[in-house]
Formats: sequence, C-alpha cells, structure tokens
Amino acid sequence: MLLKEEEASLRGMRVEIIATDLSTEIIDKAREGLYTQFEVQRGLPIQFLVKYFKQVGDRWQIDKSIRDMIAIKQFNLLNDFTVLGLFDIVYCRNVLIYFDQQSKSDILGRASKLMPEDGILYLGGAESVLGISDALKPIPGLRGVYGVVRDQNAGGLAARKTG
Repeated sequence: MLLKEEEASLRGMRVEIIATDLSTEIIDKAREGLYTQFEVQRGLPIQFLVKYFKQVGDRWQIDKSIRDMIAIKQFNLLNDFTVLGLFDIVYCRNVLIYFDQQSKSDILGRASKLMPEDGILYLGGAESVLGISDALKPIPGLRGVYGVVRDQNAGGLAARKTG
C-alpha cells in the first residue's frame, strides 16, 4: 500500500515484492487477501482500509491491484535463497524463533549475501542477530532492524546483478 501511495515518485524504478512461506495454507490465505476485522485493526491506518479494502461478509479483502504487486511463493528458508533473487530489504519477522542456532546463523548469512551494502533486514521483536551472525549489525535506534556488514578484507560482495 505504501508503494502504491508513492507510485509516482517510484517511476523508473524496478520494484518487486516476493512473499514466501512454507505453509500452503498460509500461501492460499495470502493469495486470497482476506482478513478479519481484528487483523485489519492491528496497525492499518483507517484511510488505507477505506482506500484499499472492500468488505466481503465479515472479512476485508485487499484490492486486487495490491495483491497483483506481490509474487507469493512456497519456500523453505533452509533451501537455497539464490532462486529468489537479490534483495534490498528482507522482512523475516517472527520466523527465526522456530530454528536452532546453527540454522539461524546459516539463514542470516545466506540472506545477507543476497543484499547490497545498504541492505536492511527486519526481524520480529523477540528476534536478534546478536551472537548468531556477524554478517548483520543492529541499526541504532531502530528495534529489530539490521544492516549488512561486509568483511573489508574479503572485498565485499563479489558481484551483484542489476536491472
């Protein structure tokens, strides 16, 4: 919705949104774009509800133009990320809590390699990279937000596709 709001200022930029989950049930729900009253009241500004949703029975459905902006895919975070592409921003909120330390470290390390030096990772409030990964560091003043760290000796990311 925010991207839709800023559409004019983003002209000429390539913006892609990929949403993933392991659960086929969650994938189906995301594609439907149907939410309960409780779900749409959790942080969604009322002006966005009115502008981008229509009421369907006792639920709210997000506009098809918004749903069409998102590629929704089934994906296991333990698999190779490179099939998903490169990312400037990664939201991995409330997912890492389900993994052991080694898997968390592996996931964070592989995700950071697909991000540029100014890439940003958002984690859930109960999650952190501290003690798990040296590839990301907290951004001061922003809870749950991390920036990519490049090993200066290794010369950073060897190559990054563009366009």
